[in-house]
Amino acid sequence: MDSDSTEMVKEIKNKVILHWNCRGLVEFPEAIRTYGAHIQEIYLKWNKLTTLPPWIIELFNVTNLYIYGNLIKEVPLELCQMNQLTVLDLSANKLEQIPSYIGNLISLKSLLFNDNSISKLPFEMNKMHNLEILSISGNKFVALPEWIGSLPKLKELTADNNCLKELPNRLTLSPQLSIISVCSNRLRYLPLNGFVSSPCIRFDANVYLNYLSYPLVHQLTAQIQDSFVQSQRNVLGYGCFTTHCENNTLRTNIKLKIKINALHEKDTDFTIDLPRQLLKVHNIHENKVISLWELALRKVYTERYKHTLNISVSPISINVQYEPITIRNYQKLDFNVSCNLLMNGPISICVNFQCQQPIFTEAWIIVGISHYTESITTVALCCCKRCAAEFSKHSNMIIRHSWHCIN
Repeated sequence: MDSDSTEMVKEIKNKVILHWNCRGLVEFPEAIRTYGAHIQEIYLKWNKLTTLPPWIIELFNVTNLYIYGNLIKEVPLELCQMNQLTVLDLSANKLEQIPSYIGNLISLKSLLFNDNSISKLPFEMNKMHNLEILSISGNKFVALPEWIGSLPKLKELTADNNCLKELPNRLTLSPQLSIISVCSNRLRYLPLNGFVSSPCIRFDANVYLNYLSYPLVHQLTAQIQDSFVQSQRNVLGYGCFTTHCENNTLRTNIKLKIKINALHEKDTDFTIDLPRQLLKVHNIHENKVISLWELALRKVYTERYKHTLNISVSPISINVQYEPITIRNYQKLDFNVSCNLLMNGPISICVNFQCQQPIFTEAWIIVGISHYTESITTVALCCCKRCAAEFSKHSNMIIRHSWHCIN
């Protein structure tokens, strides 16, 4: 055994945490297998590992594994059988996909896949009920699955520097979420409903994001109301809220052409994309009959949940209480589509506080500017013409814009 190996074995025997970063290692040291049954944390950042050995599963006491900045192309099955892992960092490697068996790591609290080439999260990850931190920045995600919002202990979701065009609506129902960071993506909109957990949302440099919902404006401004920053526009998404949109807009989404009635500058027209869950929208003056499907969704949801939204207090109050649902309530609906809509939550609660009706696929839209922000276009959703008229009469929108649907 050479002197380097001797020193390595000595270090393994005397420590429970191995800091072996930046050592130029090209393979996982087998000395850990022989002498390291007691090891609890392993740091192998900035080495040259191309694979992880099958025997890694024998390291029964390792809870934290950091393999940041290596050359690994695949996540081996054996790694995903280490049920005791609570922290796994595979950032800055050469990964293009995450295997389905990653869902076996049910003890994981922190999972980091930053700076790879991943475009999809496997459905099996929805079994990670202990996951608190999910960090996937610097990848190729265009969309995130709705089930992320159902992870019961998720506190931090970081997905900066991807290609995201929207966020899952179910995130608004996530009970423990405290931080969402989605800077430098291609977001057209944020979820329109208020967030139950009132998380801090960082969304700078989404140049195609050109409006916020009325509940979200109240929620975000409440978080910064004690700030000494003069312009809240600069706090709420630096590099967002321009009046242009991407030429390659989402074909499946309803688009509104907005006419800004400018006070001190030339009138400007621009287009906003509404979330794809919305299938029909009405102007405040339209007296339309709501579809039976929308009425059925609202009835079933209100039988299962008591979902309230109070914008009149600061910070705004959002509460969801769950009641079991019986299968008979679904018999009138298309099961798969309707079940997904109900699980993902309403796109908004009617902003008329005295109403509290959930909104899924059809809404009355009011577009304008709230006095809480200087010039951020704000969209409010109401469940019917009467609520839209009532909200318009008593809201704090200082300017209202005219709009028409262009598709």
